[in-house]
Amino acid sequence: MEVMASEVRAGPDHNLLNMKNLTESVLNRLAKAIMQKHSVDYPAALAILNSFKLNLVCDDRLTESSALQAALLTAVNTGKRAFLGGVFVNMPPAIPCLLPWPGGRTLNQIVQFLGGKSLGREDGPLTQTLFLGGVPDVSEDGLAIVCSGWRGGIIPVGVSCSLSSSHDFALGGILAGALGVARGFLRVSGLSSRPIEEPQGFSLWRPDLHWLSSEADGPELELLPKRLWMLGLGHLGQAYLWSFGLLPYAAPGDALFLLQDFDSAIRGNYTSGLLCEEHNLDKHKTRICAEWLEERGFRTTITERAFDSFTKRTGEEPFVACCGFDAAEPRRILAGAGFDLIVECALGAETSRFDRAIIHTFPDASRKPEEIWASAREEAVDPNIVRAFNRDGDCGIIAETLARKAVSSSFVGAFAGAFVCAEILRALHGGVRCELVQVQLRHSAPPGVIVKPENYSNRVARSGYTAARLVQRMAA
Repeated sequence: MEVMASEVRAGPDHNLLNMKNLTESVLNRLAKAIMQKHSVDYPAALAILNSFKLNLVCDDRLTESSALQAALLTAVNTGKRAFLGGVFVNMPPAIPCLLPWPGGRTLNQIVQFLGGKSLGREDGPLTQTLFLGGVPDVSEDGLAIVCSGWRGGIIPVGVSCSLSSSHDFALGGILAGALGVARGFLRVSGLSSRPIEEPQGFSLWRPDLHWLSSEADGPELELLPKRLWMLGLGHLGQAYLWSFGLLPYAAPGDALFLLQDFDSAIRGNYTSGLLCEEHNLDKHKTRICAEWLEERGFRTTITERAFDSFTKRTGEEPFVACCGFDAAEPRRILAGAGFDLIVECALGAETSRFDRAIIHTFPDASRKPEEIWASAREEAVDPNIVRAFNRDGDCGIIAETLARKAVSSSFVGAFAGAFVCAEILRALHGGVRCELVQVQLRHSAPPGVIVKPENYSNRVARSGYTAARLVQRMAA
């Protein structure tokens, strides 16, 4: 089955936006970072974003690796939201899809469906190339993606790195694909001048260890979560579902996701929301996420109300929650909702730290949510950005509102989502509990990790588990 051009999930035409019709509902969430970095107005920032292009060069190793296929799909899905000049994919024809994608499509057809262009390869200073599969010739310029089930990273061309594992599932690939797109965007945008000279990567099994060490590789993936409560379905919540939806559930109908959010998707969410597409804008985020999950055979329950002090887990509702809020207020009350385990993530909002992710686990952490978020500090607004957003005849309120919007991206969300998903998989397989993981993608330093000793399996016991479909493969 070939994908028709009308089916391709291309994004909104950002070229149509200008200062006259600019509101917070259509604001491109990465444009503010470009405005600050290059001291330009909003139309100029969009023009710069539209000049960024991403090449994804693949070889036939895609036929063997679920992780590598997940890296490719993640790179396409995140890349099209940041590299607005296009994502250009060079890959072998008719590759069978190893991932649980509905419709029986080839990997090539899914890439096209997500918005990848099969138009050769672009070159230039505002173009980033990522290689998926074999290590390219040293004359090439770009980054190589390496991944297995529990680990993922990037390697500068010309640098030797070996990553071998018999555990092959999507999660390490999602992490690696998101990291590659992130580092590429930071380079072409000028937001980070730090060169990548050594391999950079992470272990989702042991984030506290060097990712290339043998101890950092986890066990065979045998168990997957059966019931999860998703709190907040913005770009973080959607990123969590992207990860869970690509995992090899043997019987996805055994799993239930309770989806809670009160908001609808707007055009401005396209930059950061992995499940937001042109065809589903203006729909409730719960419905968008339910459709994504149900297409893959999962069961869903939705609740379209805010999480507040009256929200309590009862009966057979999930005992494990994944939290993706963008404000301090709902985080403060997390401990009182009755969950056995909460995996919470917060991202940076400003240009200097929008690529930072902090993952917490509760309850029984060394600090309670109400202590961590005791007060909500409002960031000072950049007066230069306010002036750049200001239009003739405005009172200034609209300009300040736009200037206060958070910088956000789908690639940071996808990266963080892999860590959040891994936290629950680690618990199911008797791994360590990470009370805190903190990382900033533009830095090559290892993540800051606090490990909390406990019998982690007990945290997820009451929410249940279901079997993973075992894949006997070598991922490299």
